[in-house]
Amino acid sequence: MVRDQDLAEDLFQETVIEILHSEDRFDPTRRFLPWACGIAKNVVQRHWRSQKQRPTSGQEDLIADLAMVGSEGDDDLWKRERKALRLCIQSLPERMRRLLVLRYGHNIKGQALAESASLRAGSIRTTLSRLRWQLRQCIQAKTALNGR
Repeated sequence: MVRDQDLAEDLFQETVIEILHSEDRFDPTRRFLPWACGIAKNVVQRHWRSQKQRPTSGQEDLIADLAMVGSEGDDDLWKRERKALRLCIQSLPERMRRLLVLRYGHNIKGQALAESASLRAGSIRTTLSRLRWQLRQCIQAKTALNGR
């Protein structure tokens, strides 16, 4: 939606944080993914407004439609992935779990995150990227085993 991988990751992180903060407003009788995609769309629109950027005409509606199509997935898979994520996070070393909590739980970024996590500022982005990759691999492995 934003054509910049780093920005997309930042906006995704903001979306996850917003989802976690709004969890009490989720109606469990409805599907989760369309609700979450709606939050993601709002985060991106808020970003566009703050940057005084707007997608080219018609692009915003197309993006929203694609997000909704992408959300028509398997709710059971989402539940398995969420359970796998919890297990994967629990299996991380304490230092990496702490980094995740600081970044995504407390929304600490940049130099403040580096200092809080006792890491060099230049290595934070790389460390988080590797950590997300490791979690994706772990989730895929666990859902492949449990999905059978």
